[in-house]
Amino acid sequence: MAVMMVSTSTGLPKDWAYSPSFDLELKQYILLGYLQRVQMRFKERKLYPYLSDLSTQAEELLQLQRSKEALARDLHGPLVGFDPTTGKAKHAKPEDPEPLRVVDEVIGFALPKLQRILAAGHDLRQTITQHIHLAPVGVMPLYTAEGWLLLRGGSQAHVYTYTIPMVVGEQAAEDHRNVFTRYVATYPVSISSTYEGIKSGLIRNFPHMPNPATFVVESDVDAPRIETLLPLAKRLVLAHVKTGT
Repeated sequence: MAVMMVSTSTGLPKDWAYSPSFDLELKQYILLGYLQRVQMRFKERKLYPYLSDLSTQAEELLQLQRSKEALARDLHGPLVGFDPTTGKAKHAKPEDPEPLRVVDEVIGFALPKLQRILAAGHDLRQTITQHIHLAPVGVMPLYTAEGWLLLRGGSQAHVYTYTIPMVVGEQAAEDHRNVFTRYVATYPVSISSTYEGIKSGLIRNFPHMPNPATFVVESDVDAPRIETLLPLAKRLVLAHVKTGT
């Protein structure tokens, strides 16, 4: 079996499906190891960047499959005769060389497995999203494409600035990438330190944002802040800004 350096990170090596070798057994080993690592992250309720990477891997295999099918339509095998109705030449289907046959097998076993784990990731995201709540803090201005995002974690609120560009890319599956955030500070949350009080303190400390839109996101479930809660919070903010509700 050919030897190939396999990344110890969660992601798959670049162009793993067709380079650097066409060793089917090796590619099965690489894929199954990758999917095992992703499933472990999902068990830890870590959604990103693993969900995004799964989607990219599945789409790239679909694109590879479409490209190969288009190439096959343009290639002609040996002449076997003529169509008696149209008079057009008829060619036998050309045989794929061994490397391309391996690519077909890779797509055949890899794509269903990627799509199955991707569907499980989407289900997990939906489940966690149902336990996350977005609410405005104080009076909301008309312009809500930028402001403050308070991400509640226990007795603390992690504060981020957020910005949504005027032109939002068509990334329905990865909406959180259209919201840019920057961590600012962490504040205690208590009876004497409310969300409204935190917002007032932010306005005093950052006077260039005199009337900012401010949202708080709370979660009923325990999940990692960076890999899960923040991306999902950004999706909720974007949906609110888009619809106004």
